[in-house]
Amino acid sequence: MTPIAGKESLLTGGKRIVFLGDSITDEGTFIAYVDAYFEQFRPDIPLTLINLGISSETASGLTETDHPFPRPCIHDRLARALQESKPDWVVVGYGMNDGIYAPFSTERFQAYQNGILTAIRMIHQSGAKAIVMTPPPFDPESMNANIILPVGQKDYSYKEPYARYNDVIRYYANWLLTLDSTADEVVNIYDPLLHHREQEREINPGYRSGDGIHPNSEGHWVMAKTLLSHLFHIALEQMPDFVEQPDNSQLFQLILQRQQLLGSAWKEHVGHTNPSKKEALPLELALKRGEEITKQIRKIAVKSQ
Repeated sequence: MTPIAGKESLLTGGKRIVFLGDSITDEGTFIAYVDAYFEQFRPDIPLTLINLGISSETASGLTETDHPFPRPCIHDRLARALQESKPDWVVVGYGMNDGIYAPFSTERFQAYQNGILTAIRMIHQSGAKAIVMTPPPFDPESMNANIILPVGQKDYSYKEPYARYNDVIRYYANWLLTLDSTADEVVNIYDPLLHHREQEREINPGYRSGDGIHPNSEGHWVMAKTLLSHLFHIALEQMPDFVEQPDNSQLFQLILQRQQLLGSAWKEHVGHTNPSKKEALPLELALKRGEEITKQIRKIAVKSQ
């Protein structure tokens, strides 16, 4: 597992990277995989990954009619998130919720565009690099067929999505891929995840890629590999043990523990409008405990080399 020949790693000297996004980022397995890679294979790079993803959040500020609460919008907290976390890079991952699970609408798409472009501008104004990540593909075949709705319905939602909502997500992803001169980097996770899903279904037609909205752990590994390749020029020749057997990896379990501890503390410290608040320590105390976990991680990483 080495950097791709002929390319310099962008991480000389380390980086402080903040991840903003919806429930896919909030859950954060792909962040933990990236974290574990660096802890195990490149402990010489002082990398700090801060998960600030919030479930249900959008860039557009839109909410479907029957959502149990107004969806959080990144612009309710972006200025404070940047001020408090002081990132070098910000990875922005939105789109799945922004079309509110309905057929394509020009008005909704424009709200999404405005939200993304404003976020990029604010990130640049803070002095950080803006990295935009496409949404993953929507997968109706991984959902209960009874909840999928055809075109022409009055209302759609994450509970009852449009059958061809992936067409909307593809359109959003295609637009993001045109932003390579606006954002510092655009990372396409849509196509690698779609390719992985199609490969798995050739072997097993009943393969479920997750719940239709959220990728499963295999999907999170595809996301992590794509980030490692695109941003850090790291070619992965084989799947690490912590991905194949995460429950048997003491290092990975400690990384998950650290991510949960620090992610929850950071999210509540910054603040958000999702009514479900996480149990979290005050940030200063969480950071101290995180340092203790990091010492354990480093000891295990040294032994595994």
